[in-house]
Amino acid sequence: MRREGSTAGRRGVSPLRFAFAVLPAAGRPGAAEGGSRRAVRRLLSAIAAVLLTIAMPVPVKAEESVIAPLASRSLLLDVARAGDRLVAVGERGHILLSDDAGRSWRQVAAPTRVALTAVFFLDDRNGLAVGHDATVLRSGDGGESWDLQFAEPELEQPLMDVRFADGDRGIAVGAYGLYLETSDGGESWEQRFVLDEDFHLNAVLRPTADSWFMAGEFGGLYRSDDGGANWQVLDSPYGGSFFNALVIGPNRLLAFGLQGNLFATEDGGESWRAIDTGTTSGLMGGAVLTGGRIVLVGLGGAVLVSDDGGRGFRLERRADRVALAGVAEAPDGALILVGEAGVVRVEPGALAAASTMQGEGRR
Repeated sequence: MRREGSTAGRRGVSPLRFAFAVLPAAGRPGAAEGGSRRAVRRLLSAIAAVLLTIAMPVPVKAEESVIAPLASRSLLLDVARAGDRLVAVGERGHILLSDDAGRSWRQVAAPTRVALTAVFFLDDRNGLAVGHDATVLRSGDGGESWDLQFAEPELEQPLMDVRFADGDRGIAVGAYGLYLETSDGGESWEQRFVLDEDFHLNAVLRPTADSWFMAGEFGGLYRSDDGGANWQVLDSPYGGSFFNALVIGPNRLLAFGLQGNLFATEDGGESWRAIDTGTTSGLMGGAVLTGGRIVLVGLGGAVLVSDDGGRGFRLERRADRVALAGVAEAPDGALILVGEAGVVRVEPGALAAASTMQGEGRR
């Protein structure tokens, strides 16, 4: 059964609760997976130190990020293509660029020091990055420079994802149902309440030119067929958290998250099929590569690969078992993995050689 998402009043959120805003609360009613709701967009225990700083007072005036010599080895949470350039974002406002297919990286200044959780480029020039304190940054020069478009520290809600339909219309989503939209290219942002509950929204996508899709905690799957004006709550195949989703074709999506759960739809979310992943590691990010190969990445060095359009996946676990948050394809076909230890380049065709095949089964 589907129901229309309606406007709901915002409820107060304590600083302590926000310190774990990206970690689905273990004690909340209906918590799944044996009562433990852990590991969202932040990775493993190393991320706790970053999150704890959120409980401290945040200055209203934006601070510029600090250029760090080892930024490419720091916690990175997402990576995207801007034409032939690669752009990665992560903790402390780090934004890194690569113009040689991920072989080398340089950090650029950002007007924030908060953790950046997602990056999206509409084309080779225009991109956005979002993160904690409801921060939205925009670049019009391929990531060389960034402007602060929006930030509301008092909301105590991080943004987790952002997408634009064109140069004007965009949506950003985040913790506790945070939903921002713009119709003027990000010059102004309006907050709306599109859910009945304050569930975290972890991903926003455009499966077709006319539709939008969101995924989040407690099995939350949502679709809009009118440009985001109204949202339907879709029947979900399970009650755990979806950490991300991926468009693999018109009305074809993958939704994935906690304990290796992965589901596919071929009808825009009307029905879902479970896919065996062979792992209980949380799945965090994914990409569709040139030629149709699909790669998903997650905690414990999990790398899932599909060569049949997402119908089945094989597990290739990296020997270093470093937690991974995002993946993109470099212009030369290499895989660029980002996560707990920064950025890793996997040479074209060398995915299996760079990892150890290890099926785990479900426990």
